[in-house]
Amino acid sequence: MNLPPFNRELIRARAADIRRELEALRTYAELEEQDFAGNAEKVRAARYALIVAVEAAAAICSHLAARQGHAPDSYPGCFELIAGLGVVNADLGRRLASMARLRNILVHGYTRVDDRRLHQILRSNLADLDAYLAAIAEHIRRSEGDRP
Repeated sequence: MNLPPFNRELIRARAADIRRELEALRTYAELEEQDFAGNAEKVRAARYALIVAVEAAAAICSHLAARQGHAPDSYPGCFELIAGLGVVNADLGRRLASMARLRNILVHGYTRVDDRRLHQILRSNLADLDAYLAAIAEHIRRSEGDRP
């Protein structure tokens, strides 16, 4: 299958956004739970950084899906779609979809996210974004290796 080229600038810029936000989020994850949850400014900053990181990951995801002729119906759906396409493994795709659902809750306020639970997520799930970036880099290497 002859696919269009990768938009390297988009991927590079969004990956840089993810790395920058991960750096900030790791600072909040290292705090004791009460120091994080008891500080409204830190909670707001962490929520915003998580939203930016997930949106950047979704921008890369949408580009990769579109490149293969697919139009995701949502951020969570995009991560599930690229798992089905073999860009990321199924388990990582599910975890990223879950993170995208959390982003939707934070942005749209479907329900309240407990600040202590958010802190637990920061402590437990940030490595998924690192794994995502590594999987994207590997996917690009593999794809370009297939070119004549």
